[in-house]
Amino acid sequence: MELIGISDIKKKDTLIYYRNQYEGTALFSLVKNKQASVKFQSTVEMLPTGHRDVTVELLEPIDYPLLPIIKILKTQLAKIDQQDF
Repeated sequence: MELIGISDIKKKDTLIYYRNQYEGTALFSLVKNKQASVKFQSTVEMLPTGHRDVTVELLEPIDYPLLPIIKILKTQLAKIDQQDF
């Protein structure tokens, strides 16, 4: 399983300066050359320790185990949020 890319990503305006919210669509390459896309919402919060706490919510069901998908999305969204600063 591999993340091909994130499209239609939008950053929502929030009133809290250390919290960013994103929504978009992620495209994954699954087993046997099968591809799947899933819409998601995410919140990235900068903690006082300097680390980013990333939460991801999938808005559509996907026929694949969720833990690897969420783990890859969290890593990628933390990178996107870091580039935003």
